[in-house]
Amino acid sequence: MKIFSCDAEVDGLYGPSFAIAVTVRVDGQETARFEGRIPDSAVTDGWVQANVLPALAGMPITQSSSEELEESFWAFWQAQKEGATVMAHCGSPVESGLFRRCVERKLDERAFAGPYPCLHDVGTALLALGEDPSSVDGYNRKNGIAVPFAGVAHHPMYDATAAAAAWEHAMARLQKMSA
Repeated sequence: MKIFSCDAEVDGLYGPSFAIAVTVRVDGQETARFEGRIPDSAVTDGWVQANVLPALAGMPITQSSSEELEESFWAFWQAQKEGATVMAHCGSPVESGLFRRCVERKLDERAFAGPYPCLHDVGTALLALGEDPSSVDGYNRKNGIAVPFAGVAHHPMYDATAAAAAWEHAMARLQKMSA
């Protein structure tokens, strides 16, 4: 199974992206990754400044604007989407908004180029298993799942890899249950 696990950090819950990460995994092994970030000065939301920016220590600045960052993400998505199951943890409104902004930027050519059949949510898989859908970290700890990225919550690569690990484990459990 190929998964495209994405996480974005945005300026306020519905604002533009300022940090994005993706891990593409096939059978549990990373085959590609994307990391992008713009300068902290673009972030105006007080909660985000206090709670998210500190988690990004060491993440390099790669683009100068949200639009440039989102377009780089879109190009990566286009290169990786073939055969991928796209997922995020609690992907609405942030990651779904990211895909929507990218599509709407060039709607005529991108209207049918987003995730299909949908952006899957690891929280829904956890809920189906009777687990807390709000915490992949709790699920991973409970099940002894190591996150293959040294980071903390709100670092988009940490969040993307933690969600991918939880998704893979949860999907294996669900498949066993349905067999």
